[in-house]
Amino acid sequence: MVATTAFEEAAKAQAKGLGFEPAIVYVPHPIQDRTDEEIQAIAKAALEPVLGMITSG
Repeated sequence: MVATTAFEEAAKAQAKGLGFEPAIVYVPHPIQDRTDEEIQAIAKAALEPVLGMITSG
């Protein structure tokens, strides 16, 4: 899962409540008012962690 840092505590609480440990990459918040260039930079920075989640055992 990819979420912004504003949702980190909520994601942790939900995971604990469900007894589930999802793989999560947090990106900077907010997203909605970012420029295209900023979104591309955020995506580029998240790429390796996301690929790591996908390929880890």
